[in-house]
Amino acid sequence: MGISWRGATNCYKPPDMTWMTLRLKGILLVLAATLCWSTAGLIVRHLEIQGLPVVFARSAFMALAVGLYLLALHRGRIVAVFQEAGSLAWLSGLLLGASFIMFILAITYMPVANAYVLMCGSPLASAVLARLWLKEPLSPAILGAIALALTGIGVMFADGLGDMTLTGAVFGLGVALAFGANVVLLRKKRHVDMVPSAFLGGLFSALATLPFIDLSDIPMGDLPWLAVLGFVQLGAGLILFVHGTRHLPSAQASLLTLGEAVMAPIWVWLLLAEKPSLATMFGGGIVLAAVILQTLLTSPPPAANRG
Repeated sequence: MGISWRGATNCYKPPDMTWMTLRLKGILLVLAATLCWSTAGLIVRHLEIQGLPVVFARSAFMALAVGLYLLALHRGRIVAVFQEAGSLAWLSGLLLGASFIMFILAITYMPVANAYVLMCGSPLASAVLARLWLKEPLSPAILGAIALALTGIGVMFADGLGDMTLTGAVFGLGVALAFGANVVLLRKKRHVDMVPSAFLGGLFSALATLPFIDLSDIPMGDLPWLAVLGFVQLGAGLILFVHGTRHLPSAQASLLTLGEAVMAPIWVWLLLAEKPSLATMFGGGIVLAAVILQTLLTSPPPAANRG
């Protein structure tokens, strides 16, 4: 006995996910991305080379990883996917590319913990820009979490001020601004696959640094570590983050990434004995508390903004 399925697939509609399920999905994706990103300082400390050659190789491997992901996922629609992402994907790619360069330089010119302190300014940048551009409301829970996180950052910053360098500080703050602005761009196009922006960011970063390096200076022994940086630490992290931001307000997504600032010093402390001070750990605990509280207390989005 035969059954005709013609037309049946057009009638079937999967059950809608509730806003809570979507929000939980977004939180888990962003936290997974944060875990990937937090290993950067640990991996970079294993490299013989530092600075721009690391930026180039990391970005090139990341562009390759994301490119392969897009090809596997979209196959014959790859051109259409880039077209749907539009001009904002190119702007997002430029911001990402700039942040990739400045991030590696920041952790090159100062201790990992100190660099992350400055990068923690991204949630504030995201919150302000999202309010001005996307008119996203800033709930008391998010505002309180930002204030608490900034308090923790202040504790860490005051303790590490002596280890700050002007060059490192400029790069660290640059990362915070570029990353914060990029989160808002991703939210602007949340109904479109914006993973192409990650590919473009890696491509732009690699091309921008290529004229200033000698490829022969990259030791063969560093290539496996650089591949891990590109494929896992940055590539997988960005794919997870782009998908996660589709379900979270800009300020909340940025606040969740502050877990990276807490985890990064812990990795290098546990595995490389680069021990952070008590004040740095105390400030990190405050930041982590802010992330947890805003996750638990943030109110559901208005019906018009859900999804």
